[in-house]
Amino acid sequence: MNKLLPTFAFQAGRRPSPLFLQNVLLAVAVAATCVPLSATAAADVVGTTATSTSQSEASWTSGGVSEEGREEMRQVASRYNVHVMFSEQRGSYLAGIPFTVVRLASGKEQQIVSAVSEGPLLYLKLAPGAYRIAAEVDGVWQKQQVRVGAGGSPARVSFVFRGK
Repeated sequence: MNKLLPTFAFQAGRRPSPLFLQNVLLAVAVAATCVPLSATAAADVVGTTATSTSQSEASWTSGGVSEEGREEMRQVASRYNVHVMFSEQRGSYLAGIPFTVVRLASGKEQQIVSAVSEGPLLYLKLAPGAYRIAAEVDGVWQKQQVRVGAGGSPARVSFVFRGK
């Protein structure tokens, strides 16, 4: 008694049927959703409303555009020792803000991060030391210095820009 088993092989010179291709795509889609994230990767995921990266001396994440995004940022806040917020004078949050982080050490400055914050909340993990954080809105750069300690509460920095 022969049983027909589904197979992904097809004869050379013959085009696969549309039903075959549809089944292959369905199998790939199902398999992709079943692949678990590693624990390390899951810890770094902040969500679709956030961006995260690690550069040589700093790691950072940004987001908080939606209520869901703000909750995601709250969940990872304890991993970062500098919390930055971007807003207008009237209280509106700002997103898409270019920023830089410069380490200030013994008379020399070293830029360690240059990126764009996806949302109004930017969290940085920096080594202990003195830094200058700069942010730009409408062609105007604001700069603030921050000192990062070895522990304790995160340093908080707010950039408040004049609205148009």
